Amino acid sequence: MNVIALLAAFATILSAGFGALLLLMPDSRRGNFAEQFALSWLCGTGIVSLFLWTFGFFVRGALLAGFIAIVCIALPLTAWKLTGQSAIHFQSVRWLRPIEFLLAALLALEIALIFYLAYVHTLGWDGLWNWEIKARYAYSNGGVLPVAYFQSEGRSFSHPAYPLAIPFTELWLYLWLGEANQFWAKTIFPMFYAAGAILLAALSARLTGRTWIGLIAASLLFFVPQIATEGGSAIVGYADFPLSVFYLATIGYLLCACRSDDEHSFRIYAVCLALLPWVKLEGMILWFIAALCGALVIWRKKKSPVHLFALLPGLFVIIAWHLYLSQMHVVSSSDFLPVSFATFQANIHRLGPILSAFFSEVADTKTWSLFWLLVAIGSGYFVQRYRDARSLVFFIAVLGPIGIYAFIYIFSNWPDYLKHVDLSVSRLLMHVAPLSCLTVSVALAARWPQPARSPHLNPATCESADRERTPDVEFARTKRA
Repeated sequence: MNVIALLAAFATILSAGFGALLLLMPDSRRGNFAEQFALSWLCGTGIVSLFLWTFGFFVRGALLAGFIAIVCIALPLTAWKLTGQSAIHFQSVRWLRPIEFLLAALLALEIALIFYLAYVHTLGWDGLWNWEIKARYAYSNGGVLPVAYFQSEGRSFSHPAYPLAIPFTELWLYLWLGEANQFWAKTIFPMFYAAGAILLAALSARLTGRTWIGLIAASLLFFVPQIATEGGSAIVGYADFPLSVFYLATIGYLLCACRSDDEHSFRIYAVCLALLPWVKLEGMILWFIAALCGALVIWRKKKSPVHLFALLPGLFVIIAWHLYLSQMHVVSSSDFLPVSFATFQANIHRLGPILSAFFSEVADTKTWSLFWLLVAIGSGYFVQRYRDARSLVFFIAVLGPIGIYAFIYIFSNWPDYLKHVDLSVSRLLMHVAPLSCLTVSVALAARWPQPARSPHLNPATCESADRERTPDVEFARTKRA
């Protein structure tokens, strides 16, 4: 029964996400099935967790779960009805070439291994004490976090101010299972890995025009220890990898929108942008960077100022969450000092050691293998290939968060601030790692350029030539005969 309930929970999440995509892209063929699956998972987790939070103000328990389940099922049906289409269209599927088939099989095997590794591993510290604890408390309180949790000094270690996308996705599973079960809660994280790998393959293929390159880039993630096996990776319940997948989708589809007047990619960018601050506090920083990149694209591409409204939903999420926390009188974290010029001036000497710690982390092959070396090489090819807004957007999106993260540690309240950096820097770099992998795709495309098409047309067969004759030509031929 647990498996059936789990599948039902996943199905409603995917249904909600797919319904949102139908509303976003009602008038054209959509991406392939795998890409739609990945986007449906991202959108669905955001929608379900937001619904649990907002509707939890009005109803609780079985009524809350039942109402949201109905909404999740109704979303695609409503979207289908509004579009007036007789069927839901995807991109036509072509036969994979042998190399593409082998790479796709390798990627599927890697995703299966991530599911297995998550199965045999327990949740890590953050997975238990930052995320699962919120899901458990909410489940015990009818689907709503109790006010006492936010105000308890004894629970401040679990960061009550963190947003609820991950814990309330776990809560959704608990509501279907009828119990708070950490074992089944782990399953959402391999799903995020699958979504991230699929989106990386899809976005790489869009940017380079070759499917096999996208599959290689996606397969590369599995061989980065920090992403696949280390502490804080995709298998131990931390929110950093899910956040990186949302960020990959946000910036990746913005890059696609740069390539041409691709309004559908821009809409996907807008939705993922809105969900960034709902995943983790650092998502607010990523939202700021991604919103800045979006404004830059709107300006450089001379898009209508109406597109700037796409930046507002994320801002609304940030404001709404902070208003909620203020009403709950949440206990603030003591990890950082209040930001002030006096504190900055007193701690500016920390900046050098902090930057050194970041560079040491990037060079740590035990944690990252050769990933950042490949990214550095690929960055040169990226600039060479895209001499337009895409290069500027990409490097702002990758380097901007790293710079802000390094700056924030100046205000660390830990007695040993470098210990603070050491414990979290690898997970912070993970936020931009899947996005950075796009440079590897571009480098591969540059090293193996696509063969030029022959300028000569294939000779037409007699049958096709006959079909192409106009009636006048046909009449003249008959008359001469």
